[in-house]
Amino acid sequence: MKTREEIKSEITRIEKSYAHVLTGSLATVEVNAPRALQQVSVRSSLEALYWVLGSKYKSKLKGVDR
Repeated sequence: MKTREEIKSEITRIEKSYAHVLTGSLATVEVNAPRALQQVSVRSSLEALYWVLGSKYKSKLKGVDR
């Protein structure tokens, strides 16, 4: 990825592919470890890509799994 368009395309692909992980509530390791690990991984990727574009990633996750 070298251009803004390629980075934006990758962001869109990630957000579509991992929509099930990026919506709903924030998972905890005690309750749902696989989902929590996916959320950490995907969110860090998105944060890095948004940073490269000079903006900030805003999470849509609300609340915490209990």
